[in-house]
Amino acid sequence: MMRKGVVIARSAVLAILTILGIALGAPPAMAQTPAEFDALKKQVDALKEGQAALQKELQQIKTFLAARPTAATPPPSEAIVKIDGAPFKGKKDARVTIVDFTDYQ
Repeated sequence: MMRKGVVIARSAVLAILTILGIALGAPPAMAQTPAEFDALKKQVDALKEGQAALQKELQQIKTFLAARPTAATPPPSEAIVKIDGAPFKGKKDARVTIVDFTDYQ
């Protein structure tokens, strides 16, 4: 029984030493100097200006596209098909839509 307690105590001591070694061995965080902070601030300001310019340009494009007249779709062509003498079902003067789908290969 004594061995089990020693093994547990030894494992606990090793775990604590490992945690302390990691915590104490970690390099401290490096603080930025005022010059580095100012340089970063200038970069952020430049990025903000660039973003504002892009947003302005995007708004101009949206305005241009909204003002552009839309292309009118041509009216469908109509044809009169005579069915005299041919068998059919329904009204003789009913409108029928025929869609021609082709694959140009």
